[in-house]
Amino acid sequence: MIKIDVTKGIKVGGFDYAVDMSDEAHKSLRADNNNGQCDCHNHLIQLDHDLDDVTLSKTFIHEVIEAVNQIYCNDKIEHEKIQQLSFGIHQVMESLGIRFGQSDTK
Repeated sequence: MIKIDVTKGIKVGGFDYAVDMSDEAHKSLRADNNNGQCDCHNHLIQLDHDLDDVTLSKTFIHEVIEAVNQIYCNDKIEHEKIQQLSFGIHQVMESLGIRFGQSDTK
């Protein structure tokens, strides 16, 4: 499995999105019972660092689709469809041996 480190951020639609996997992000996400959050206005994706590798990758894909939806689709894709797309894209990435997350070396 190829693991792509997303902690350095990602570019979506010409915007640089930071990826926050800090303890603060963890606490905030847990308080809201979320695995991840995309703040499109501040170009920030928060991910819970306590997730297993598969769930972390799936959550990252979901949050990226949220950003794509805001930038390219004017928020017209319903959240249920984003969930379905993220599961499908995650499956494709897994079948290609690609997983998104943080580096194993810290």
